[in-house]
Amino acid sequence: MSAGTAVTAGEIVGEGVGRLFKIRLTQTRSLKESILRRSMPQTRELWAVRDVDFHVHPGEAFGIVGRNGSGKSTLLKLIAHIFAPSTGTLEVGGRVGSLIEIGAGFHPDFTGVENVYLNAAIYGIKRSYVDEHLDEIIAFAELEDFAHAPVRTYSSGMYMRLGFSVAMHVNPDVLLLDEVLAVGDEAFQRKCFGRIAEFKQAGGTIVFVSHDPSGVERVCDRAIMLDHGRLVEEGPAADVVRAYHRFLGRGEGDGVPSHDGELPTKCRVHEVRAIGADGGVRDRMTEGEPVTLEVWLYAEDGVEDARVTVGFRDANELPVGSQTVDGVRLRPARLECVRLRFPGLPMREGRFFVDVGLTGENGGGELALAERALELNVFSNELGGSGPIRLGGSWELPGTGGGEVDDG
Repeated sequence: MSAGTAVTAGEIVGEGVGRLFKIRLTQTRSLKESILRRSMPQTRELWAVRDVDFHVHPGEAFGIVGRNGSGKSTLLKLIAHIFAPSTGTLEVGGRVGSLIEIGAGFHPDFTGVENVYLNAAIYGIKRSYVDEHLDEIIAFAELEDFAHAPVRTYSSGMYMRLGFSVAMHVNPDVLLLDEVLAVGDEAFQRKCFGRIAEFKQAGGTIVFVSHDPSGVERVCDRAIMLDHGRLVEEGPAADVVRAYHRFLGRGEGDGVPSHDGELPTKCRVHEVRAIGADGGVRDRMTEGEPVTLEVWLYAEDGVEDARVTVGFRDANELPVGSQTVDGVRLRPARLECVRLRFPGLPMREGRFFVDVGLTGENGGGELALAERALELNVFSNELGGSGPIRLGGSWELPGTGGGEVDDG
């Protein structure tokens, strides 16, 4: 886009859009480790989105599809101005309403009503408008009985209902929707899609990100497909969805983003999966739920005494924690699985990314690195805690004879 060219309300134009993240690879080390391993990089650069051109017309429903880690949510956050592009230009016309992350923009100690006013202020909506439409907003969210309760007591579904209701009632020109719609019950999802259809018919612009291609095909006119942060397909939504199915069927995109030849090709992290207590592969979990991470590794010539590190980052790319295992043996030219079991998922509600690193003996020599190999969405159904991790401690109360109370 040439300098000074203004976009109209509801129009989105991106040219050469890219977003670079710098990720810290090493935790705090001893002086000995710092001396012995001083040559190893401290940070790594990750292009979550790179050189993406797209144009969303006013009144259009626009979809973004792709595997986990392909850059879908990052592109949506760029459109929402949560992140600024590292390269390129991105112009968005008019007011943007977004439902990207559960609880985003809510203060946990404010009531539902207070958070409606807070969110409206963030959107630039006058208090008089909220006064007039408050009952309508609360009623659509089906929160009449909880309107004056702190939102920290809300379930993930209640969060989503309130966030969606606010986003739809601020009269946006552009509505951004991410996977959070999957949190609500089936009846409310139907209600949401009905309201989305009304918004579309009224000329509103929609940008919709989903792992469910059928949802994109159902809602969107046009779509793009991302892979490893780059645009690989664009066109009518039905055509892009069919291309995405062919892409998955051919096994393209299996594994993790390429690293521009920086790492040996003889070793790779083939796949990372989260297995729920029911034995199913899932990317949505409940706080405290038993979860097993399966890390599938491949070494063409085999590896003896390797080290595997699994790390978690939050939605802001900040490290939450990591865990390492030594003595891993990979047989030549075979897929091998390393499992990390959690009796109770240690994260609280939010979106998290899983990174996996494979190094040689004693942590020396990086053999493979998979950044954003898996995206996990964690939802809460418990009260009495806050922060990114679930402490899981137990309380001992006075007068209980030494009995303990589980923290949950």
